[in-house]
This record gives sequence, structure tokens and C-alpha cells, in this order.
Amino acid sequence: MNVKRSRNHTSHWFLIFVAAVIILIGGTSIIYHEVRQPVDSAKSQSLKIAKKYGHLKKETAFSWASYDQTYYTVTGTNQQNTPIYVIISNNGKKVRIFKQSAGINRNDVLKQVWNNDNPKKVTTISMGIFKKKPVWEVGYMNASGQLCLKTLNFKNGEVVRHVNNI
Repeated sequence: MNVKRSRNHTSHWFLIFVAAVIILIGGTSIIYHEVRQPVDSAKSQSLKIAKKYGHLKKETAFSWASYDQTYYTVTGTNQQNTPIYVIISNNGKKVRIFKQSAGINRNDVLKQVWNNDNPKKVTTISMGIFKKKPVWEVGYMNASGQLCLKTLNFKNGEVVRHVNNI
């Protein structure tokens, strides 16, 4: 009789454990979806705008940057297969389109930051508009582990702003 009670007791705890794992996985999935929803919505809206105004044919990347306001950037190629950046204001009312060849590219920006600042880790890189000019914004951790932000002019790669130890 004790063996039977022990088995029932063990299976009871096993069922509780399985239920807890299912609830944990389900809860995590719901939270993840809720957290991603604003980003997914912004990306979806940005793609529609980029297709309409930038004649985007193929998207290769999406990012956002916040300066005095938030900008969403869609990277890709237009219908003429020209590589472009479509930068869209947060409200979707201002759209600027740049040929990728009109300025420095993402890899050149990263090389410049790695060579000049020797970061521990680059955390973000995105395009946006700062003081009405297209810029690259790079967030990184410096050698001391402090967060830094470097803004470079898209056209020539000059440093527009450099904030250390945010």
C-alpha cells in the first residue's frame, strides 16, 4: 500500500512540475510577443512606406535610432536594383531616401569605430537623421565597460557627436 501511495505522490508532483513548465513557457511566449509587437508594427508600417516612396523591391535590414525623435530605417534595393536606405520619421510624415553609394557604409562605420575607439563590444548601429542630416549612430561599450554613443555623418564619416560614459 505504501508503494502505491508513493507512486501516486510522485506522479502528482510530476504533473505539477509539467503544468508549471507549460505555464512558464506559455507566459514567456505571451510576454515576448507583447514586447515585440511595437517593433513588429513599426517595421511593418516602415516597409509599407519604403515600398510606396522608395520603390523598395527587397528589404535587407530594418533598424531604428532616436535622437531628438525616433527614425526607422529600411535598408534594401529599389526597383532598379540600386541599394538604398529609406529613413522614416516616427510619425511617418517625413521620408528621406539615400543611395547607399552616396555615403559611407555600415562596415566602414564599424571599422572606424573599432580602429579609433577600441570598444569591448558594439551594441547597436543604425541610421537616422540628426540636425537634418543623415547619420550613423553606433552604441558601444568602451574598455571600462561604460556605454558610449558615436554619431557619424553619412556623407563623409566625420564625427558629429561623441558621448562617453552614458
